[in-house]
Amino acid sequence: MKLRKEIENTIREAREDRANAALAICVLLEEKLGLSQNGWFDDDPLALQAINDWKASAAIQHRS
Repeated sequence: MKLRKEIENTIREAREDRANAALAICVLLEEKLGLSQNGWFDDDPLALQAINDWKASAAIQHRS
């Protein structure tokens, strides 16, 4: 799926909760582009926590 379409789906799933949509998009961008490695989220503790939660969830799913 193209990135733009995935972002659209992420926004739709947030159901008008802009803050939640923004965090979900940050996680999506991390998943696809690895932006945290370049410091893009260093000043955003909420985004970093969401990314860490996603990474932990992905690791658990990978082990299963």
